[in-house]
Amino acid sequence: MDDEKRTAIILEEIRKEIKTLLHDRFGLKKGIMSESVEGNFFGRRGLLNPRELTYLAYMLEIRYNIQFSMKEYDDQRFYNLAGLSEIVMEMVTEKSHREGD
Repeated sequence: MDDEKRTAIILEEIRKEIKTLLHDRFGLKKGIMSESVEGNFFGRRGLLNPRELTYLAYMLEIRYNIQFSMKEYDDQRFYNLAGLSEIVMEMVTEKSHREGD
């Protein structure tokens, strides 16, 4: 499997994991997490309050053994499902490369 396909698979797994957390932990209906609302998923639509978003970040840190910094919180992608999935994937990939060296 080439890197591009593997990256797409990992990204989709992370996205599914986040959707599951949002549904199971925060009671968000799966339909509200469709691709059509991803651009406005967190802040603008008000689906999660700041405490819930912090808890989601904590759960992802534990699940993927990563740690978000101000850099990630300042990244506009952090506040939508697609972008947060990308950030987590980038952090996991970078961590894997560092540990492989």
